[in-house]
Amino acid sequence: MGIRRALQRRLLWSGAGAVAMWLLALGILGGWDVADPVASVVGALAGVAGLAYALVAPLDAEQSADRLAGEVVRREQAEYVRWLDGSTGGRIDLAYTALVHGQVEGAPAEGRLSDLTALHHRLSPPRVVITGADVTDDAGTGKSLAALSMVLDLARDREPGQAVALRMAAASWTGQDLEEWLVQHLVTAFGVGSGPARRLVEARLVLPVVDGLDELDPPGTAPYSSRAAGLVRLLNNWQHGTQPAAAVVTCRRGVYDGLVSAEAHLRATTVVRLAPVDAEQSRTFLQRSVADTEAGLSRWQPVLDALTTAPQASPVPDTPAAVRLRQALATPWRLSLAVAVYQERTAEGHYRRSPADLLPLAESGTLRQHLLGLYVPTVLAARGDGTVDPNGPAGHWLTVLASYLDDNRNGRQAEGRTLSATDLVLPDLWPMVGARRTKRAILWACLAWAGVLELAVVVRAATTSWEQLGFSFLPLLALLFAFRPDLWEGDDRMVLRPRRFALGCTLGSVPLVLLGLFDTSTDSAAGWATAAAAFGLMLGGAMGVAVTPDERRDGPRALVRSDAISWALFLGDLVAIFALLGYGMAGWRGLALTLLPLAFVGGLISNSLSLRYVVFLVLARRILPWRLGRFLHACHQAGILRTAGAAYQFRHRELQDYLAGQRGRVGV
Repeated sequence: MGIRRALQRRLLWSGAGAVAMWLLALGILGGWDVADPVASVVGALAGVAGLAYALVAPLDAEQSADRLAGEVVRREQAEYVRWLDGSTGGRIDLAYTALVHGQVEGAPAEGRLSDLTALHHRLSPPRVVITGADVTDDAGTGKSLAALSMVLDLARDREPGQAVALRMAAASWTGQDLEEWLVQHLVTAFGVGSGPARRLVEARLVLPVVDGLDELDPPGTAPYSSRAAGLVRLLNNWQHGTQPAAAVVTCRRGVYDGLVSAEAHLRATTVVRLAPVDAEQSRTFLQRSVADTEAGLSRWQPVLDALTTAPQASPVPDTPAAVRLRQALATPWRLSLAVAVYQERTAEGHYRRSPADLLPLAESGTLRQHLLGLYVPTVLAARGDGTVDPNGPAGHWLTVLASYLDDNRNGRQAEGRTLSATDLVLPDLWPMVGARRTKRAILWACLAWAGVLELAVVVRAATTSWEQLGFSFLPLLALLFAFRPDLWEGDDRMVLRPRRFALGCTLGSVPLVLLGLFDTSTDSAAGWATAAAAFGLMLGGAMGVAVTPDERRDGPRALVRSDAISWALFLGDLVAIFALLGYGMAGWRGLALTLLPLAFVGGLISNSLSLRYVVFLVLARRILPWRLGRFLHACHQAGILRTAGAAYQFRHRELQDYLAGQRGRVGV
């Protein structure tokens, strides 16, 4: 199927190219009069039709899955390296125990993290829930990293016909049907067209990896009526033929145990409980990553000695500092935190801190606060891209964002939406400055824009009759009718399909150009050229606008950038069409027709993500940087933030909580 489709596309491209070259050669050698004009037009249109089919012919689901798997590998590989902080110590191979709920085949009682992907392949049905071992606090145990590793392994080793694993933040679920959520994620996060995305989902060629089920509800929510339980019910109904479809979920142990007690858990699944990092694993990790030379071993020797568990028969008992240090470094997150902070160097190459200081800090119980307080400036200085000053207001800006997310933790709503307590989506940050204030600012901006255009037409028409003056108010009426009251409802992005845009321009302009070549009147050349350009742009805008952003380069930042570019192209088409209508009209009539689409700008673009984001930046200029997207991207490159689809998230919930707790100290 895939080979036949590829062959068809190549043949059609070749045929269209041959027709185009023949027409060009014909024009160069002797002009259009040496051939039958009708045959020339028919041949040209046949080539264009072939090209059109080649451009818009959809890929089958398997071809789309192959492309998607390659993009998942490319993107998640970079994210995986960033999560490891560039450490050569690699991923810690944690132990786990497995508990089966329902009828599942192939589940062992225990294993290692390195075998988790192989375990998923053996399971029937292949459903896994990853939790920690501690009921009270399993933060930082590596649940998200384990899920990311599975996504990468499944995509890299994928066989034809197998599903592509997609890492999805549970907090991005807004209550829609599971299939709709998956389609939206493919469209938003990977730039897949809505049609191919729906075919992938319907063919069950996507495997949802839902990360952070515990982040859907505020603390104290009844498990059975929680949003987490609602999402689990959708996953329970997620079928592939007669069997439950594959799925992976990460969740804190306490929250998931609550769902199990309420019988609202994932059915027919294997619950994998990751064990904490033991002292020997911590020691091995440090020896591989920072103590692999004599100098490194000398610096980290006090820590390595403290991580060496004393035998029970040893006459030398463990010191309180050693015991506290082993407890403090019992998660992969804390280990990477300690390495990042205590490997920081000066410009001359000298280490700023001695690892021996970890022992008294652990004994006093202040190690966690100490590491978190130094993490942001340390990684910005060591791994930042140079666009953010580590000693500047970066910490204040991150505190503002963390405080906003912390305020959403109790289920705060705005305009009927439950605000996420983990996701930072650029065009959806407007509740930080107030929905009413944002709406009012957008309305006034649009009215001011229309007022300027209206003034230009009125001044030009003032010297004519009152009838003409009244007609000149069309731009203002266009704004009033175009402004939509449901500004915040739904997903109103204006996006562009480049191939369909190019195809529309071709279909619109080529026939008019060909007809213009046969027109013997020299006076009509400019008219034909103008008509061809305007009509081509019109069809290009009609066919090409209203699709997905391409986030392959900029990640979450592309959501706004793609929206802005698409609106600019669409409005350019609108202006071109009305300019054509006003072509040849002198005076105020031509001016009114030319400025009419610009008045529509105020009404149409008021519903765009890009304008909403710009207005938010203006209103938040005192608490956040003007180039917020660049700042968040720099923090992502440094490892402070991670990405999940179209959202930025703090690298770890513990870091977000710490920064939110600093709001009083930095004046937030």
